Amino acid sequence: MTQTVMEIRDVGLEFRLPRSLADLARNRPGRVVKALNGVSLELKKGETLGVVGESGCGKSTLARCIVRLYAPQHGSIRFDGQDIFTAAAKADRSYNRRVQMMFQDPYSSLNPRMTTGKILAEALRVHKMRPEGGIEGRVAELVDLVRLPQDAAGKLPHEFSGGQRQRIAIARALAVEPEVLIADELVSALDVSVQAQVVNLLLELQERLNLTILFVAHDLRLVRHVSNRVAVIYLGQIVEIGDSETLFSSPSHPYSQALLSAAPSLDPDDKGDAIRLQGELPSPLNVPPGCPFHVRCRHATAFCKTKVPALRPLPGRGEVACHHAEEIIENA
Repeated sequence: MTQTVMEIRDVGLEFRLPRSLADLARNRPGRVVKALNGVSLELKKGETLGVVGESGCGKSTLARCIVRLYAPQHGSIRFDGQDIFTAAAKADRSYNRRVQMMFQDPYSSLNPRMTTGKILAEALRVHKMRPEGGIEGRVAELVDLVRLPQDAAGKLPHEFSGGQRQRIAIARALAVEPEVLIADELVSALDVSVQAQVVNLLLELQERLNLTILFVAHDLRLVRHVSNRVAVIYLGQIVEIGDSETLFSSPSHPYSQALLSAAPSLDPDDKGDAIRLQGELPSPLNVPPGCPFHVRCRHATAFCKTKVPALRPLPGRGEVACHHAEEIIENA
């Protein structure tokens, strides 16, 4: 059985907005953005878990909770069995080294005044990865690891292309020898021609270094290519999670079905019979009661409006949060 390295249970995160003039006049509290609403999933050792969903659904917020940039109001995130938000865990900086995050924008995530060599050396020094005399040699190894020319160590970030800057970001993350990488929209800011190069490099490094990856993206074809399992998130909740090929070939949740049917196809015979969702994506300021998807779902019943569906296993598939999943699958 594959070892679970990270366990996320019922994680909820809200952001309270400043009180508006209308709130002050009526003596109302400020509005609350419900970013995550009871997210639960497990990350297995050595796997790539893709997280997909529409913009604003909570994908990046979840990634930032995992690296402790945000602290959830309820629920827990356990790494190697320890809650990462306890006082003892926060005092232990080893978690910051073992779980590394790579950000979407390579143009802003690198210090423009530091050369590549200094950027990588700083990570090595902060976490005491090498003695001072071994830092220069390790920087050269890291530059070679991500397939950059050796003279890259003496250059500033603005002298590189977007793909090369993202390689530097990968090298910086790998400098501290992490066990888990959180890739938040890693290649969405890059040209399509460069995306495949960066993603294939990441997969090669994963196999070589035995890394576990949480891959957050909105490009469904890319997620299918890189992921062993996929989690679909909607309005801050996981609505389906399962094996990548099974989920993409036969999704169980109506939102997953609509999301996948809307993805562009390379098949010239595909006439684009996308499932049309009703209405607009609800605001996280006002999440609908019951199943949050019921206002856009063609299968919704009165029961869906009153009770939040639990994420539950389906035989031969993954887990799905839908009251009528069996009926939907049977009639598909």
